[in-house]
Amino acid sequence: MMQATRMMQVCFIFGLILPNLAHAETVHPAVIMVSASIIFMIILSVYVVYRIRKSLRNHMDKPLD
Repeated sequence: MMQATRMMQVCFIFGLILPNLAHAETVHPAVIMVSASIIFMIILSVYVVYRIRKSLRNHMDKPLD
């Protein structure tokens, strides 16, 4: 459920940003590269947090020796 909420938030943010880019006169290539890098880092950080949470959940579920 939390992942669906996060996905809806990301889609909402993109929905707010993309129409503004459609009316831009010109976008400098450096701006495009920085934006793409930031988006990539956000996606990567969400993936890393997901993997850490999954790993911790699996570790907590293991029986004690």
